[in-house]
Amino acid sequence: MPRRFALYFSWSRPQEIGAELGKLENRYPTLFEFRRTIWPGYEWAAHPGQYKQGISGFLDHVVLFDFKHFSDVISEVTGNPVPLIQRQGDNGTIQLLNENFLKDIDTLIVVSLDHFATEQKPTVAEVEAIKSFLEREDACLLICPQHDVGSEDDQTSREVEFLHHGDRLVPAQQRIGGFARAILAELGFPIENQFGLNPAKSSKDSSPAPLLVFPELDDFKILQGVTTFNLHAHLPHYSVPDFLKESVRLLAKQPINPAASSHPFVEVGNHYFNALLWIPPSASRAANIFVCDATLWSSAFGGVQSLEVFWRNLAHLQS
Repeated sequence: MPRRFALYFSWSRPQEIGAELGKLENRYPTLFEFRRTIWPGYEWAAHPGQYKQGISGFLDHVVLFDFKHFSDVISEVTGNPVPLIQRQGDNGTIQLLNENFLKDIDTLIVVSLDHFATEQKPTVAEVEAIKSFLEREDACLLICPQHDVGSEDDQTSREVEFLHHGDRLVPAQQRIGGFARAILAELGFPIENQFGLNPAKSSKDSSPAPLLVFPELDDFKILQGVTTFNLHAHLPHYSVPDFLKESVRLLAKQPINPAASSHPFVEVGNHYFNALLWIPPSASRAANIFVCDATLWSSAFGGVQSLEVFWRNLAHLQS
């Protein structure tokens, strides 16, 4: 049976779009700010009567729009539409991860672009529903927390991180992915999305530099034919606690841009960051769990041809 995907955005739209505009930290830019920063790239969205110029416009016409190509590819492969669900929509309606919602899905992608400040966490009932979902052999859960930039309190540290990734649309502190972290912790896998690291480009052109992959650990060949991910300017390192080293497999690392300014993670000897983790089934869980960045489902940051291979591999995943 063709797989049935769903994209679950774990943010609260009312909280995200209601962020105080006079405050720089921990909010998304408005569409107006985005247009001004990358001018003239987005002037097709300049008309205020057609495109909301606030944060909601940025979420709709930039963030969510960038996931459309992924949905189209998966729909073509599986013959099934890919619903895009928001945890809390504009009208305040909340869609929880309950058993009724999950019964028609076998590949759930949790796109955790929620700011820590909004305190998005699964309820007790949601955790139980997710655990029940993971008892199914055909199920696959992809947890996708985005970057955690500026976690230190002092301005000097934040300036170092800011200069490293160089994206003027990202404030000094933008901590994202709280819902994903909470789910992972509830499942016994307290993996953390650390930093916002600038990925390396190919020496030949401006495409993403090749991944460092570990095919001997990739039982399902989920990365067969996949050479790169993307060039999102600030990608997280997925830190695995020592006690999980035997139960979590590192399938791919992505190189850090050697031309970027200094970063503490690089200064201690790291030249790659953990980009894709696999948590294989266990005696108490039949399903597969993957941890990767939310932008791996986006077409906005390059590497799309290789990403399409990754998406198709996932669509053909067998239990």
